[in-house]
Amino acid sequence: MGLVRALLPLSRVTARLGPGPGRRLLGAALTRCLAPGWVLLRPPPAPRRLAWAEEATAVYRTLAEAEGARPRDRDLLARSLVWHAYTLVLVGRCEQAYTVLDASSDVPDARWPPAQRALQLHLRAQALFGLARLDEALGSAGEAVAAYRRLVPARRDRTLGGLPGALRTYALVLAALRRTEESVAAYEECVGLLRDMSLGELSHAILVRVRALCELTSGLEALGRYEEALSVGREARDAADPVMVRVAPEIVRPLRVRLFADLARCLEVTGDLAAARTTAAEAVAEARTLAVRDRAAGEPLLVMALDRLGDQLGELGDLAAESAVRRELVELSAALASERPDVYEPLLAVCLERLAGCHEASGDRRDAVRAGERAVAAYRRAAALDPPVHEPQLARVLADLSRLREDDGDLDGAIGDAREAVALTRRLAEADWPVHHALTAGRLRVLGRVLHRAGDHGAAVACYAESEAILVDEAADSGAGRYAASLAAARSGLSLALAGEARAHLADGRADDAVAALRSLLALTRRADGTHVHARCVTAFADARAEHRDTVVPAWTRATGQDFPTFVYRLSKDVSGESPTGGN
Repeated sequence: MGLVRALLPLSRVTARLGPGPGRRLLGAALTRCLAPGWVLLRPPPAPRRLAWAEEATAVYRTLAEAEGARPRDRDLLARSLVWHAYTLVLVGRCEQAYTVLDASSDVPDARWPPAQRALQLHLRAQALFGLARLDEALGSAGEAVAAYRRLVPARRDRTLGGLPGALRTYALVLAALRRTEESVAAYEECVGLLRDMSLGELSHAILVRVRALCELTSGLEALGRYEEALSVGREARDAADPVMVRVAPEIVRPLRVRLFADLARCLEVTGDLAAARTTAAEAVAEARTLAVRDRAAGEPLLVMALDRLGDQLGELGDLAAESAVRRELVELSAALASERPDVYEPLLAVCLERLAGCHEASGDRRDAVRAGERAVAAYRRAAALDPPVHEPQLARVLADLSRLREDDGDLDGAIGDAREAVALTRRLAEADWPVHHALTAGRLRVLGRVLHRAGDHGAAVACYAESEAILVDEAADSGAGRYAASLAAARSGLSLALAGEARAHLADGRADDAVAALRSLLALTRRADGTHVHARCVTAFADARAEHRDTVVPAWTRATGQDFPTFVYRLSKDVSGESPTGGN
């Protein structure tokens, strides 16, 4: 190819001197320059290749439209348009590539060799994928795979890796459509074909191999096939070695970042936490290098790599190091959000949530609240841009912020956040009852807990009682097991609130109201299996009798016509004295 490129000026002179044969010679030379060379030779810059493609198309169009044009000239015009589309796909101009591919199909009476038709279908799939028209891309990729299966392409037709390359594109589209199992199956077939290639054949598909192995590792990790992902990932790591980074840095370095992040996750799950941390740190280092050279491509990957490193540090219990990583992650996400709020505001909110969790685990309650407040603000901005997607997250993070404020002693702020979370979740339930109705019960528990701590026992009882009613209703439709833990937590909180309400009424001299609360508490023990609920009931009745015998006993008799109970405990199926998960 180097000699052909060196002779291009001479070919252009020949085209001017002999318009027919000279132009055909120039077109052939330009097309040869566009063809991928040996993988270890750095390709010409993309703008130069695009200029060659445009020039080749112009040359062949002149020949095809001239009087007395040969049929072969129309064939070559169609082929040159396909090459033009190929260069456009390489530089990410997918809309224009799609238009050029349509133009190649419209060349009158052009003859299409099977390999060229397969290449056209493959390029169409890649252009549609770049335009996010995934269903159409899947159709074109499937047609390309079928076309390649029907032929054994010549060496010059392996532009995008032939059948393995088409399978890799097909798998990539399936992954984007979240059809992960099908995607992994296609990647496995692609990798199998690549492993069977000779060294000479593989030299024209080595970038396809690097991509397919890295993307297969990601797919296996997503499916939870961690041991297989580690095995393939080691092969991918060898394929994406520093030599390949030097040959095609813009392709291989981003692949290495994602590969190291996926391997870190697999190592974490399989129990090798030290290796997971080391691999996550490698992902961060690779992403930093990429960000220095290409900020637009590198910074989003740096966000992903830092998040993975933060996860590994958290698993190791290194809270100080995790906090430093989370802070850097927030700063980077905030910078990105200022430029692309529609994309990065939700990411910033997630990063702030995790920073708040890190501060909370470290005991830094004030810092946790500040991070939580910023997370709520970020979700508000995201919800303003796309309410259906981000309002549910806003409701969730408001409930989390309420809990953080409660732990920090700011009960008024906690009540305000919890009330907003409940109101927002109720509104969401009106639009999507099956999803958000059960979530309302959880938000009510958060509000009930902070109201109980603030001494508003009646309002807390109302929240817990409604939470219990919602969960009983949901359990009747979906089965008791699904909501058992949440229902136990609601009843645990309700027992606390009722006991607190009874004490408050007795302290204020309202014995009749106290009896109403005690009767509700006694009724609760009849439908709750938690030993701790029964124990609270026993304690509440014993304390009422011991401290307010002269008022509570007559009030009970007036209300029930019976003597004040001396034993209210019921044997429970749940022998544990601990509060249930998520209890109060």
